[in-house]
Amino acid sequence: MVFRVAGTGGVTNTSFVAGGYGLFVSTASQTNPVASTANLVSLDTAIDGSSGVTNSSGTITFTTAGVYQVIVELFWTSTVGANPTISQWLAQNGNNIANSTQDFQLLGGANTVQSSTCVWHVNASVNDTLKVYWSCSDTRVSLTYQAALANPTRPASPSAIVALQQVA
Repeated sequence: MVFRVAGTGGVTNTSFVAGGYGLFVSTASQTNPVASTANLVSLDTAIDGSSGVTNSSGTITFTTAGVYQVIVELFWTSTVGANPTISQWLAQNGNNIANSTQDFQLLGGANTVQSSTCVWHVNASVNDTLKVYWSCSDTRVSLTYQAALANPTRPASPSAIVALQQVA
């Protein structure tokens, strides 16, 4: 639903937007085999039925044109307690999207898990592709998948989540 604020401070339902959407995850850990190189975030599972977008191993294709909100959440670990800097960014149709790089520093001891969340808006035409990349100078850093756990029983945790929602 799209809402607008009425002149007296109330909220009015103005229309329904049936836009494209998708929720894709990775159910595998993803290593950094070569320092300081671009690593494609692989996505192997569709969690929610999608409309207007498709995914093939991390290459998202837009089948419905529009502006999409893209939320990327990545789960990091390192086998050592160093504090490396990691970059993540988007590429559309094979070209890096200007000003999409987000850098952050992995903190904590060895084998701790930390997440990064970035949100972008992407203007997409039909058949445009979108990819998420990451890079780190330390090959001991990886995206980490966590299997289901017990005591208490809880589900697995993906190494990457990409959610897309058409907003215009």
